[in-house]
Amino acid sequence: MKVEVESLGAELKSVLGKKSNIEYMWCSNPEYYKRSAPNLFPIVGSLKDGVYHYQGKSYKMGQHGYVRDVEWKVEKKDENTLVFTHQSDDTTKEKYPFDYEMELIYHMNGNRLEITWNIKNTGKEKMYFSCGFHPCFSCPVHGEADKSGYGYDMHMNGNVICRDFDVESGLALNSKSELKLENGFAAFTKDFFDNGAYVIENNQTHEVSLRDPEGKNYLNVYFPEAPLFGLWSAEKKNAPYAAIEPWFGRCDKEDFNGSLEEREWGHALAQGACFQAAYTIEIAGED
Repeated sequence: MKVEVESLGAELKSVLGKKSNIEYMWCSNPEYYKRSAPNLFPIVGSLKDGVYHYQGKSYKMGQHGYVRDVEWKVEKKDENTLVFTHQSDDTTKEKYPFDYEMELIYHMNGNRLEITWNIKNTGKEKMYFSCGFHPCFSCPVHGEADKSGYGYDMHMNGNVICRDFDVESGLALNSKSELKLENGFAAFTKDFFDNGAYVIENNQTHEVSLRDPEGKNYLNVYFPEAPLFGLWSAEKKNAPYAAIEPWFGRCDKEDFNGSLEEREWGHALAQGACFQAAYTIEIAGED
């Protein structure tokens, strides 16, 4: 494979299969979605009223946090590996009052791209955060007019239980619903993404693939440690991509009124401690 990563947000922009000449990443066409694979920190999803509260202060923050929009330093670059680093500064502390250092590592290993995010608390107090990945993949990939015949292979038995999601507010609801699978497969229909993202909690599966109309899984995403993931594409536009998003956090619920420490699925990192989040993209037929 050939991989390209942009220093703005340390964002994965291209995964090109050398044998197939297929571009597996979404091209960031702003008509549908201007990003390809943003990295999410210190929140995943949206906050209730766009605000979080910590130690008596309120902080405004947009959806998915801010590191996707900051310039990262290229720390290492060789034939198979790219390493990007970012650390807190006076600007970030206006939005998020913690000291940290982080690195994002992209490593090619045959037909796999391994992505590892290391986050270290360099401050003197416990650090509260969520993080996640938001890769969007080309779909269709064989020149078809739309995603008809494609779908997600969830690699699981039974159906998926999804946390209901409100598109307008970007918040989770208290209710849940069932995504029905046929032998582990969820076929894309014209209305598949009309209700926005599928928010899937509680370690229901740790592998999701994109399948083409011939019944072949052309791309696999592995996320063995992520307790949640999201499935998404631009609603009601039949956008030519499909996201598979490993998450270590989630948007607020519609009735959440707590502090940063009380956010569901959040993480607390002790002084000097490190947190690691990782996932792998595997492209079929390129090994």
